[in-house]
Amino acid sequence: MIKRILKMFGALGSNIGITLLTQFLLPPAFIHSYGVNKYGEWLVLAGTLSYLSTLNFGITSYASNELTMLHKRGEVDKFRELQASTLGLLLGLVCFGLVISASIFLMPLNRMLHLSTVSEIDVQLTGFFLGLQMMTQILVGYYASMFMVVEQTHRGYFWLNMNKLSVALACVALAMFKAQFHIIALGQFLALLIMTLFVVFDLKRRFGELPLGLKGANWKTAKATLTPSGMFALMLLQNFLTFQGPMIMLQWILGPKAVVIFSISRTILSSARQMLSNLTLAIAPEITFSFADRNMKKMLHIFHYSEKVVFGVIPVANLGAVLFSPILLQLWLHKPFLYDPYTYGLMALISAAMSMREHKQFYQFATNRHKRMSIIVFLSNIVMIIVSIPMTMKFGLLGFMYVWLLSEVAQMGLIYYENKRLFNNDPSINLFPVLKLWLVLLVSLPICLGLVHFAQQRSLIVVGAVAVAGVAMLCVESYFVFGLKDVWDEFQQKRQPRALV
Repeated sequence: MIKRILKMFGALGSNIGITLLTQFLLPPAFIHSYGVNKYGEWLVLAGTLSYLSTLNFGITSYASNELTMLHKRGEVDKFRELQASTLGLLLGLVCFGLVISASIFLMPLNRMLHLSTVSEIDVQLTGFFLGLQMMTQILVGYYASMFMVVEQTHRGYFWLNMNKLSVALACVALAMFKAQFHIIALGQFLALLIMTLFVVFDLKRRFGELPLGLKGANWKTAKATLTPSGMFALMLLQNFLTFQGPMIMLQWILGPKAVVIFSISRTILSSARQMLSNLTLAIAPEITFSFADRNMKKMLHIFHYSEKVVFGVIPVANLGAVLFSPILLQLWLHKPFLYDPYTYGLMALISAAMSMREHKQFYQFATNRHKRMSIIVFLSNIVMIIVSIPMTMKFGLLGFMYVWLLSEVAQMGLIYYENKRLFNNDPSINLFPVLKLWLVLLVSLPICLGLVHFAQQRSLIVVGAVAVAGVAMLCVESYFVFGLKDVWDEFQQKRQPRALV
């Protein structure tokens, strides 16, 4: 188990590097070539079309989990039926998505999205090629997830990393040449299409005799997957409801400058959160394997030890991002005026709450016991968007962010209750670690903001030194508060027998 987790963590570590490369190369490239307002409109356009990825309908997540459990239990016939039926269903949805992408030429996207710096034909062509990209992404996501069936999940993530890198490099290169938006979208699509062929070829080699086609597909099996897959789709919608949706709303109410400030602050804080997500993703296959073996004791052990690690890293990652934000904005974008302590402080708390929720929801996610949780997340985000509209009109960007924070905190509490149900109300699962983490965040955040305020009046070297000192303080605090020594001792004990061989 440790070996698989380390391989996964290595693949996910590469994902962090590629994601950071993407997130920190794109904004300066676009702002340099097109300016702040036009970059804001690219974000709105790309974010809107990314909604098409929800046509996946959660099939990939459900199928990979269920097929892994069927394979481990030796249920070959059911495996063949489910694999073929889910692939057929997914291909049907992709065809539907292609029709939607083509219909973009009939839509007045400029007026719908309040775009003023991009021509109508450029918007339509860009939307079309972005739609093709999303449909290809659905297929590559399905095939990459199938590596978990043969206990090589890390390899699937490797190919996803390569896809992400190829798309990002194509985007940055074309933006630096000031290409029209539709040329950038076309370049991204072609890069992704080529990489998809490599993924399918490698997977067929790894699957061996296992079926990987449409033979055995039937509507009855496909129809039976719609409800559990649809619950996954509700969860996958949360990215739209917490990022693309708010960007469209902010564009309507506050304009492109607010979109850029929101996007940049979220990019910096989401980079910290992605590191935490990777810790969770590294153990997610082990949750599925343990559940397939009906080993709830092992799952509970994973639950408590992973909680200590993730909760211990949350303050370091999120508040550390706040400490380094002024340096990043100065060196990365040369626009220090984009830093606002209230915005970044609130975003740090939101990011921390999201990290807690995302970690806990994976126990439902990885076991296909996610129906109630999906409804909780979906409805909470819908309510958040509705309530945030008048709050944004009255209080601006901060009004939206306060509503978002309250929504994430409420979801965290409800999902913890779902975890207890999964573990048959085991008494060792309680909210005490969550309350302890929030106490650490609420005490540490004002200190970190005070350090930033003190350092901003001085040179970048002083700002950097203060940020490093602040992160060191957070590391020591987390090590003792969350009992990370117990986790390290456990890890050493599991490695010791192998070292003696």
